[in-house]
Amino acid sequence: MLSGELSQDAWRAAQAHLAGCERCRTAVEAAQKARQREPEAPPGHDTAGIRRQPLQVLLPRFAHNIWSIANLLGRFGVVAVLTAAVLLLPAPEGITPEGQKALALLVFTASILALEPVSLPIAALMVPLARVGLGLGDTRVAFGPFSNPVVFLILASLFLAEALRKHGLARRVALAMIVSSGGNVRRVLLALMGISAFLSMWVENTATAAILIPVALTISRQIEDGQHARALLVLLVLGIAYSASLGGMATIMGSASNAVAAGFLAQIRPFRFIDWMSYGLPALLLLFPLTWWLLLRMVHVPFVHLDVGPARNALHKQGSVSRKEWELLATTAVAIGLWVGGESIEQQLMLPATMLSAPLVGVAAVSYLALRSIVDWEDVKGVSWGIFLIIGAGLSLGDALISTGVTTWVAGQIGPAVVWLPYIVSLLLLVFLSALLTNLMSNTSIAAVFTPVLISVASDNPQLNAVQLVLPVVLATTFGYSLPSASGRMALIAASGIVTRTEMMRYGIVMTGASALLLAFFFYALTLLDWI
Repeated sequence: MLSGELSQDAWRAAQAHLAGCERCRTAVEAAQKARQREPEAPPGHDTAGIRRQPLQVLLPRFAHNIWSIANLLGRFGVVAVLTAAVLLLPAPEGITPEGQKALALLVFTASILALEPVSLPIAALMVPLARVGLGLGDTRVAFGPFSNPVVFLILASLFLAEALRKHGLARRVALAMIVSSGGNVRRVLLALMGISAFLSMWVENTATAAILIPVALTISRQIEDGQHARALLVLLVLGIAYSASLGGMATIMGSASNAVAAGFLAQIRPFRFIDWMSYGLPALLLLFPLTWWLLLRMVHVPFVHLDVGPARNALHKQGSVSRKEWELLATTAVAIGLWVGGESIEQQLMLPATMLSAPLVGVAAVSYLALRSIVDWEDVKGVSWGIFLIIGAGLSLGDALISTGVTTWVAGQIGPAVVWLPYIVSLLLLVFLSALLTNLMSNTSIAAVFTPVLISVASDNPQLNAVQLVLPVVLATTFGYSLPSASGRMALIAASGIVTRTEMMRYGIVMTGASALLLAFFFYALTLLDWI
């Protein structure tokens, strides 16, 4: 992970770590070289207030002094106290001893992912450890969900993102769209948001934001006035982050929470890649213009045109599209086609079941790129492997809640409210609750808890079906716009210093409220039309 300014203690710790870690030294050197290749800001220009110190590789959370040790122990202590409290308090009526242990596992998972006493992937890896320790299954049961096929679909999407980054294809497309916009700020924003949303449908959305934010920096450096440049940069970066989140709604691979929810839905009914897309894509197309329109009104940019010359020059420096870029583009297009229509092709050609399933297609695409030397292990070994641990932890937690009957008990508690309240009221409450919680805790955990509960509620009420409840709630986890802890995208722009915490909160609250309201009414309309 990259950040800007470091304290003196953190600087010394980083230098000590770099002295003995060749991998991190290589990463720092690559980042510094990339920084040197970036266009220089005009004289006296602050590059919109962005921190100009060389980027440094952040160390994993580690205790280096008495205060950091106390902080570390304090966080673990809170997790331990909350978990122990659930175990020691009288169990609610209807909860078995195993169910009480599962509730303790739920509290452990939520608190350790929220407080993050260690890095998030390691915290997620502690979930199956706690499950075994609580006696909720052996090692095979606790770690079994980590091998869910949907995990490998996300793996393939991250590898594809790395291939796009390596060959500069995503940046080329973004620059071309900016040049075609003619310098109109509204169209530039629309172009960046469009490519961000589209890429996030097929590759992990934080990776998409990381690819495109440097493009926004390049554009902002054309503006000599520092305040005007910063306003433009905030507009573009928020547009990239929000649209990357929206693009992740459209497909199973777009977000870890989607992957978790799809895994549970597939256990109760055939639920294919295209099934998710048939609801997620219309939601994206509905929310995208609202997001663009609101951003233009919230973030005021005091000019409407800018010079596209630097973008044109950057595009020219990249040269013509290489053979490998064309091959990468074709491979990605074929993979997308098979993700959407693979099952129909299987049936028509009478192929073995799941031969063209989404995870298998993704792994095959990456394997082909590796065989063609378009991407290799050195390229992909640095991807965000931690996301697989987070998805696996969510699935393992959900499995424990189901197997111990906790989801059935919770469904019995909230079921009457969901059933007896008008559907639109229940939908609004669930969607806004999900959107609020995703700013405070992992969206994977939200999906892991809510999905099995809502499936159980729907199974007990013939007038409802699971998709009516699960999809709007899980898609609402997209709207974590208000805090850096809400998502990797928001953490990325917060760490860069591009957007202040106050701005993030102010713009995020408005965007979250408007998006959640529109999403709830969208699914209500689908229900009225009997399309869901």
